[in-house]
Amino acid sequence: MSTNLGMPGLPPPTEPSWKQAWDSALYGAPSGYLRSHPPSLLQRRDDVLGVVTDAAPRELVLLGSVGVLTPEIVRAVPGVAVRFDLPPGFGGLVLAGDWLAHVPTHVVQVDTEGYPRLVHVDPLSGRERLGARLIEMSVPQQVGRWLQEWWPVAEVGVGARAEVGTARDAAWRDVVRNLGPGGSAVALEPCHLRATRPRAGSLRVPGPAYGSVVPDGTRDLVADVALDAVAEASDSRIVDDDGPLRIVHDPA
Repeated sequence: MSTNLGMPGLPPPTEPSWKQAWDSALYGAPSGYLRSHPPSLLQRRDDVLGVVTDAAPRELVLLGSVGVLTPEIVRAVPGVAVRFDLPPGFGGLVLAGDWLAHVPTHVVQVDTEGYPRLVHVDPLSGRERLGARLIEMSVPQQVGRWLQEWWPVAEVGVGARAEVGTARDAAWRDVVRNLGPGGSAVALEPCHLRATRPRAGSLRVPGPAYGSVVPDGTRDLVADVALDAVAEASDSRIVDDDGPLRIVHDPA
């Protein structure tokens, strides 16, 4: 391996990228955390019930941790038909709660020379190592493009971190594409906007007793959602009223 100047370069990390390790830790077979545990409920119960009762849907798809509130939702909206898969042409309400926050992302950190680089992690110890710079051919170009548009972390400075939201944008676009006439979708997610991006990123173990951020399959892992990026990618709108910040895609 050589640099662009022909000098010997550092060998690539043998550890997986954070996106790979995170995905395996939550969804890998057979021991992914979410295969045997419900996702952490990060949103407030009253916020979720408020969205559903206001909409009073006949059909409801629940994505993410809001599924644990199914009995309460059924009592609050008698007669609602609840499902957990999203069929094409769905004409009811899709409610995602803490769903996008559980979609694994690439993690990026700015190195000592000011270049953003992918972060790799040992799945058992949580020990991190910086990998390729985003300008290198081995890194998908959409990673750098997304950061430049939505989270220009290099401008923040050395050590700044970000979670790259391309996979979250794509996941919500897929939801919107499956809506039929009369269908709508709401996402209640822990989130940030351009003006409030966290300098150190937000990847964490949720819950009152925050543990070490290790992708070993024994704990939940989440990161806040760049809500403005998700909304623009899917032609959705951000709602900022007296309730929680959320994105909504209304019927056409």
